[in-house]
Amino acid sequence: MVKVLIVGAGALGQVFGSWLATGGAQVSYLVKAGREKWADGGVPVSRLRSGRGPVAGRLVPYQVMSEPAGAWDMVWLCVDSGALRGAAIARLREVSAGATIVTIGQDLGDLDTLARIWPQEQIVQVTPTVLAFPAPSGMTYWTPPGAATGVSGPRAPQVVAALRAGGVKARRVRQAGGGEMTAARMIPFIAALEQAGWSLPRLDGAAAASREAIAVVAAQHGRRVTPSAPAWAVRPALRALPRLLPFDLWHYLESHFTKVSAQTRLMLDGWIAEGAGRGLPVKHLKVLREGLNP
Repeated sequence: MVKVLIVGAGALGQVFGSWLATGGAQVSYLVKAGREKWADGGVPVSRLRSGRGPVAGRLVPYQVMSEPAGAWDMVWLCVDSGALRGAAIARLREVSAGATIVTIGQDLGDLDTLARIWPQEQIVQVTPTVLAFPAPSGMTYWTPPGAATGVSGPRAPQVVAALRAGGVKARRVRQAGGGEMTAARMIPFIAALEQAGWSLPRLDGAAAASREAIAVVAAQHGRRVTPSAPAWAVRPALRALPRLLPFDLWHYLESHFTKVSAQTRLMLDGWIAEGAGRGLPVKHLKVLREGLNP
């Protein structure tokens, strides 16, 4: 049996934990002090479906702790990029020797941050394709039809296998930078929405900033620059999506990205610094960043 420690019991931590437990893993959680009884008796985790009722599930962790202890086959870091740089993550080194370290982080500096704690060959990056949020009935999530969770890193096959055992569509991505490229395509638009008070603004500046961020990520990872969605295509898509999804998209975007607003700023700052250092254009990224509160 694969022993898994999940750091962070937020939305994605609960969803990934439920998938891994369904696949036969022994899933435990590391949480902040005071939350040790968070999952006593188990917690509901439900999957939404378009046009049909939700599929109810239940997550029952093996144990929940506020201090790292034990020996683990996998450690999943289901926290934002800012938390990856904290002392709490560094303390995990003592209980994770040899473990596969899985991160959902997508900031430019996340993998380098983790490589200062663990050997590079132990680190795996997962790019989620799931939207998860708390609801009155418990944690709820939705995955776009046909979407596959991308997994990259030397130990990607064992992570793909663990996810597939839980019924998740997952695939190995051999080229580095997939998560960072996803963020480069999306986060500038999120920043523009935040500036506009989570209403739909003009998106020309966000589209231009996204192109700059994509170029920075491509340069860092030796990837080919692929076209990003133009503003004229993104705006009608954002107008249409709420009518197609089985949840309130605008409420999700506001609640989730307000919670991780520091991560949005961290990403923008990282693209600006990396791009400037490489002599790449970052004018629109700077304008976007200046429009956000510190």
